[in-house]
Amino acid sequence: MSGSVDLPVPVVSGISPREGVPGTRVTIRGENLGTDKKDVIGLTIHGQSCLASLEYTSSKKLVCQTPNAFGQGSIIVTTLSGGEGTCTVSFCGLEPEPSPLLDPLEESEEWMEEDLAALTIHGHSKKPQSPVYTRKMIDPLGLSWDEGRGGKRKPSNDNLGEMFPHGSGNLLAQNFNPAWFLLEKHRTTSFQDLKSGLRRLEMEVEKSDQAPIKFITDNLEAFLQCYDTLSDVNELLIRNESESQGGTLTDRIEELLRASTRNAESLFEGVLKCKSRADATRNALTVLQRYRFLFNLPKSIEKNIRNGEYDIVTNDYERAKSLFAGTQVKVFKKVLEEVENQIHKFRDDLHKKLHVLPSSLEEQKKTIKYLLELDCEGDPAWDCITNTHQWLLRLLFNCKEEFQAPGRRLYSPGEHTPLPPTLDSTDGQGFSSAYHSRGHTRTVSEVSFASSAGSLSSQATPASRGQQGSAIKIMCARDTGRPNRILFVEELTALISESLPDFWKLGQAYFSGSLFQGVLFSGEHQQQMLESCGNNKNRFEVMVQEIVEVFTDMVNCSLFPDAHGSLSKSRKERLGEWVSFDDSLHESSGAWLPLIVRQIRECVGSLQNLVLPDKAVGLAQQLAFNVRTLCADTLFYRATRDIEVLHEREDWRVHAEEGGIVTSLPILFENVVVEVLLTLKEIVIESDPGESKENHEELLKNSVEHYRALLEHFVCCLDYLAFQQEDDLHEESLTLMSRGSTSGSHATEDLSPPSDERLLMILSNLSYVMSQVIPQLFDCFVSHGYPQCPEILEMTMEQLRELGERVFQEYISRKSESLVGLVEPGMQVGFFDWEQCSEPEEVRSYVKDILLTLMVVHAEVYAVSSLVVRRVLSRLVELLSVEMLRLLREVEAFSYNGILYAIIELTVLQETLSFYLNDVSRKNFQRCIELLGETNMEANMRVRELMMEFKKRTGLQLRCFRIQRDTT
Repeated sequence: MSGSVDLPVPVVSGISPREGVPGTRVTIRGENLGTDKKDVIGLTIHGQSCLASLEYTSSKKLVCQTPNAFGQGSIIVTTLSGGEGTCTVSFCGLEPEPSPLLDPLEESEEWMEEDLAALTIHGHSKKPQSPVYTRKMIDPLGLSWDEGRGGKRKPSNDNLGEMFPHGSGNLLAQNFNPAWFLLEKHRTTSFQDLKSGLRRLEMEVEKSDQAPIKFITDNLEAFLQCYDTLSDVNELLIRNESESQGGTLTDRIEELLRASTRNAESLFEGVLKCKSRADATRNALTVLQRYRFLFNLPKSIEKNIRNGEYDIVTNDYERAKSLFAGTQVKVFKKVLEEVENQIHKFRDDLHKKLHVLPSSLEEQKKTIKYLLELDCEGDPAWDCITNTHQWLLRLLFNCKEEFQAPGRRLYSPGEHTPLPPTLDSTDGQGFSSAYHSRGHTRTVSEVSFASSAGSLSSQATPASRGQQGSAIKIMCARDTGRPNRILFVEELTALISESLPDFWKLGQAYFSGSLFQGVLFSGEHQQQMLESCGNNKNRFEVMVQEIVEVFTDMVNCSLFPDAHGSLSKSRKERLGEWVSFDDSLHESSGAWLPLIVRQIRECVGSLQNLVLPDKAVGLAQQLAFNVRTLCADTLFYRATRDIEVLHEREDWRVHAEEGGIVTSLPILFENVVVEVLLTLKEIVIESDPGESKENHEELLKNSVEHYRALLEHFVCCLDYLAFQQEDDLHEESLTLMSRGSTSGSHATEDLSPPSDERLLMILSNLSYVMSQVIPQLFDCFVSHGYPQCPEILEMTMEQLRELGERVFQEYISRKSESLVGLVEPGMQVGFFDWEQCSEPEEVRSYVKDILLTLMVVHAEVYAVSSLVVRRVLSRLVELLSVEMLRLLREVEAFSYNGILYAIIELTVLQETLSFYLNDVSRKNFQRCIELLGETNMEANMRVRELMMEFKKRTGLQLRCFRIQRDTT
């Protein structure tokens, strides 16, 4: 064979599926798999031929059924032109599940081979059976096959194929490998069980040697019966031959066949005659049917028009014209005249239907096609386009008139306005927003304007049903209490989103010629249509631009107060009188602006996909940018207003944070800022397709400025809470109490703290805001795509630090006044004289008063924020040391006892407050000691005695200072 090879050898590179039971239908792919089916002379899987089930598809694809083989095996294709091929894949034959016993009277969902079914049903009969036939592959060792028991995973066929590349685990395969079989079927079987199985196998082999002789012995009677039957058949044939006259049995059979042939020919001759008569009759009926079509045509046209089967009407009309055009037969002419009258009326009805809107684009295309096929005069497609243009304009102006009609008020400014989810409900004061000439929108609702559209067809189109459904959505939207201007913008956007795309597609189908596809024109009519398309293209673009202009002008005027005055004279006259909405944009409508932005952006995106004229797209894009800017300005403004009045929501309830306590104010501030950043992320960060880089950067720049304003207003809020007058605080407390009585909670509880404690709370809030809130807000700002602004961060932190320093100084000023005021009166109490005083017996009372005052301050500060205790007390001790130094300098002379008094008092203050001494206070106390001069040993001993006695008496009271020192 190798000498006749002309083409490359077949190569099998794929098979699907890669495994299955015998009989599985597989697809074999590769190269050079034969030029045709006759060229394929061999196809084997597992070494067994599959040529009987071969289906040849191409030289790269064969289909066949797998043989009765198991395990991994290769696929070999042999062709006359290429010889025996090679294979790079393998097929894994799986063993089928044993079939259950079947009742011969019951239906089965599975197909069973006849011999297998017979064996299953009659398995216990005494009929002879072949010893080589078995229903199921039985383990030769007499053991059950394991399926990965004992936690050990069964090796895959691919792994076994790599271990034994030329072997197989199939017991019937020529390349059977015992090691493969044992690893695949008995991986977890014990050695003792394998030895027992081997002994059983040896016994089965001994029995099989005697099986052929036993088979013949058991079936001897059947063999003899077969022999007798064959002998009887042979004798009967010999007898028939000997009894025949004039020839053999074969000759008689040939004579009978010839006679049958003659009879068949005689019968066929009659059939041919009948066929000729049938053809003649059929031709006559065809002629009659031709005329019958014409006579029945008027009733057929009327019936099909009534049933809406317009295609049949146009086809029958074309057929009648082609068959009977120019006929001189009077009866035919009369019938054709009647048909023409019906078609003329049908054209008029189609014209009326074409002007009934709303209607789907497909319905409009079909109606135009019917009119063209019926030889309609003029250009029905352009008539439909102009009518749809006027209808769209009427929809927009009817919407305007509906919302600006006198006495119409779906929403009253004084009513409570439901707010969309995640938006705060705080009202804000209105402010002016700059208007830019832009354009585009999108909405959920739509209005049914039946009065402007005319009478609808009796058959509701899908588009009309969609319009009615949109009207229902609008009524549901109105029930939610949305402001009038929001409803107005939504309805305008819905009209454009759902109607303008079909209008544009209709025009494009008209100018591209796809609207006339399949329509046969006369030469003159076709030329007229081409001229009409060429002349109307610019007019159509003007129509589209006019619709977009009216839409954008209405949206701009509804959202921007100065938009109407900015319009040109012609556009202002076209728009007509404009009545401004009476609801406040920033108070009632501002919360709905994100929804409006989302709808408008979706609408602009759909219009951009239509490839509208550049000017129309530019108007829509500019409107989208305008509304995004307005939304960002409004929401930032509302957030600013929320922050400005946060001091009214401060209830002075505290919760613990690291190092102290804070009120709810920082959390309220953080929530307001995060909410506005998340809400505006989609509006500011995500740019629209086709949006200019300058517009996007302008939005980001404005957002940064608004963000800076939010932070500044919060600093002002903290400043107001720290330094407000007592009467303002009292008024706010009454307001909170009234709110509490309204809500039923904390009706009579006044939670406002004293002024000193309020300063400490503000100081703690400032510390928490600088360490936690501000960094988190700036991380949130940047992580959501806003630009980094380190200068604003630094400016905000500086403002907070300045405010914190002023609050701290205010608190120190209040506390130092009472503290320092104890020193001078305490030193001079009882007309104390430093030159003529008696020997000190204990520390004087004013020192104890000073320490007690500092203990009170310590407790007050520690209760709010332990982190600022040292700072506060250090500053107070510094002021105390300054006052002590001033008073001691004014003393002209000290006696010995006076020196003892001064030393003991200075020592008590220094040692007790040692943790809060700074460089200034240490120097001041040192200067006080220097003013007293040097002391002797006796004086020092006396000072120590008095110090020990003082510590014993006041150790418990002064423990707070030691705790602070130990904690630090």
